[in-house]
Amino acid sequence: MKMNRRSFIVTSAAVTGGLAVGFNPFQTNIVRAQDGSPELTAWVVIQPNDTVVIRMARSEMGQGTITGLAQMVAEELECDWNKVTYEYPTPGTSLKRKRVWGDFSTGGSRGIRTSHDYVRLGGATARVMLVQAAANQWKVPASECVAANSVITHKPSGRKVTYGKVAEAAARLEPPKDVKLKDPKEWKLIGKPVKRLDTVDKVNGKQVYGFDLKLPGMLNAAIKDCPVFGGKVKSFDAGRVTSMKGVKKVVPVGDSAVAVVAETWWQAKTALDALPIQWDEGPNAKVSQESILATLREGLGAPQAFVGNQNGDIKAGLAKATKSVEATYFYPFLNHVCMEPMNATARYTADRCEVWVPTQDGEASFAALLAASGLPADKCEVYKINLGGGFGRRGAFQDYVTQAVQIAKQMPGVPVKLL
Repeated sequence: MKMNRRSFIVTSAAVTGGLAVGFNPFQTNIVRAQDGSPELTAWVVIQPNDTVVIRMARSEMGQGTITGLAQMVAEELECDWNKVTYEYPTPGTSLKRKRVWGDFSTGGSRGIRTSHDYVRLGGATARVMLVQAAANQWKVPASECVAANSVITHKPSGRKVTYGKVAEAAARLEPPKDVKLKDPKEWKLIGKPVKRLDTVDKVNGKQVYGFDLKLPGMLNAAIKDCPVFGGKVKSFDAGRVTSMKGVKKVVPVGDSAVAVVAETWWQAKTALDALPIQWDEGPNAKVSQESILATLREGLGAPQAFVGNQNGDIKAGLAKATKSVEATYFYPFLNHVCMEPMNATARYTADRCEVWVPTQDGEASFAALLAASGLPADKCEVYKINLGGGFGRRGAFQDYVTQAVQIAKQMPGVPVKLL
């Protein structure tokens, strides 16, 4: 992804209270959180009431990644798990800070296995700084202090202090350069069954998915794309539906789709169903299950077929076989359908574009926003929302973000939710 790396001010998802501490190998200048507290690094926010907010770039889509990553940070931080919550940093903020949170992509089980080392280091670094701050306050060696359950104890004297009370002082310390991570034999949280951080909100209805989102003055869009891949819109008759109840506008979306924008999504969908559209289905108009299977058979049987992994000599083995059994298996073409319908909400003005979206890759959504809006990175932002299922559909392919922005550009100043 080609992104503008100039320094800029963006709307941050940072909480409005507390201190952010964690591992940040890039950030050298001390910045401050929204409430004015000094922020040293990126991963852990400790509020005055000892609440620990763990920032995660990966996406939660039901697989438990957020809880798993939070366990890793909390393990090294030695904090009270019952006081842990989480938030998503924004891709724009991460870009501004030289991608301090690393990769946002979540898929192929990479969320934990490719980021556990550096998020653990974020927790460990924060713990060392907190312990040092308490030791400085007591004027004792840090080696005489121990941290557990969000409390630092001076072992010889028994004095205690909570994380929230020393977080401000900890932020002013130079981050330690070499921090030792725990041996897996010492783990108390990692890999253990704990209450997931997102369960309660899902049960009590507080959880907001992308298609639940409501913004002041928001309009809703329903879209119809060409039913054939590679096809285009030939024509549509907007005049047939513009007088229908709630309809605000009928707009082209790229060269392959049409959307109706209305006060409610049902009004938009009803009008879209009544909208006359003529399609140019293009070169794939005659593609069928049979033609797809024929292409697969041709490729699988080709003498120069690409071999990705070879183990042994199959041809020689078959030549020596006393008996051969042949069978053919195939899957039909399947849609990658998530439980939560694909959606994104966009608001566009001449000098700013924002998108609220359930995405597996906030940075990919950000790149799609930049391309579709035509605005520079310092005028764009993506706010990630928990996903009602992902399965890859909300990762590499960001058509839903692109389309939402294309629609919003034709309704300037008004947030539009595309469902």
